[in-house]
Amino acid sequence: MEQITFETLKNAIEDRGGVEEEERRKRREVVERFQTAPFEEIAAHCGAKASSLQSKLDQVFELIIRPPPSPSGHSPPRSTPLYEMKFPDLCVY
Repeated sequence: MEQITFETLKNAIEDRGGVEEEERRKRREVVERFQTAPFEEIAAHCGAKASSLQSKLDQVFELIIRPPPSPSGHSPPRSTPLYEMKFPDLCVY
């Protein structure tokens, strides 16, 4: 059984201080980058992150929309997702 002493608590707090300092340094770097970098570079960086996020969302939606496999092994015919269906004007609220 591990004993918790004053020294272990003190070391844990000191280690956390190092993590906080690293976070502050990263924040400073981000602020400096946004203050000094050209707009095109910032836009390209944000665009790359946005496209990465969009591809991850597409993967998640593909998994959600895909019907589960049937026990017989035959996949049911793929139906049109609800958000792609065309409803008559009288049905739309």
